[in-house]
Amino acid sequence: MLKFIGNCSNIIDWNNVIANLATQQPAYIGPRHKENDNIPGLDEVSKLWRSAGYKTIHEGGNAGWDMFLPEINFDRSIIKIFANWVGIELDGPYYCWISRVNPGMMAPWHWDVTDDEATLSTEAIRFHCHIMPPQPGHVFIVEDQCFYNQAVGDTFQWPSRKSWHTGSNSGMNPKYMFNFWR
Repeated sequence: MLKFIGNCSNIIDWNNVIANLATQQPAYIGPRHKENDNIPGLDEVSKLWRSAGYKTIHEGGNAGWDMFLPEINFDRSIIKIFANWVGIELDGPYYCWISRVNPGMMAPWHWDVTDDEATLSTEAIRFHCHIMPPQPGHVFIVEDQCFYNQAVGDTFQWPSRKSWHTGSNSGMNPKYMFNFWR
């Protein structure tokens, strides 16, 4: 079960962050890995997608999202503020990004596979933060919990970094979300 941490909209100006991202190209368009890449856990996810009939944006489908990364697309100070707010020290490896799912696109059911999987602990602490005003058609699901119309700044801690989740945008505007694990 996810744990509601609180609302951080009073310490981070998410509207400003999104306004800056909206004028940029993403660091990359996901999914970054292809079905046969030698990445731990990737087969588990990609086989499910393939059997369900999903096609990635790179294959002409609608499974795709934009990835915005710190120091490329947004200032690292946001991570420091957020980490301090949730009580996490940045003294070791961490992963942080802002995802954007454009209208008509989705991130099918998955857990966050990474090419640095061997060095990451399954005990990592994972958070997500809703960073834009509620929009019709913006949906995010983690395990058995559905998020719709969350307030800007609402932050949740996951039971596991490898929790299965999905996000989709059947709305009219891009859907942004802040993601962090340590």
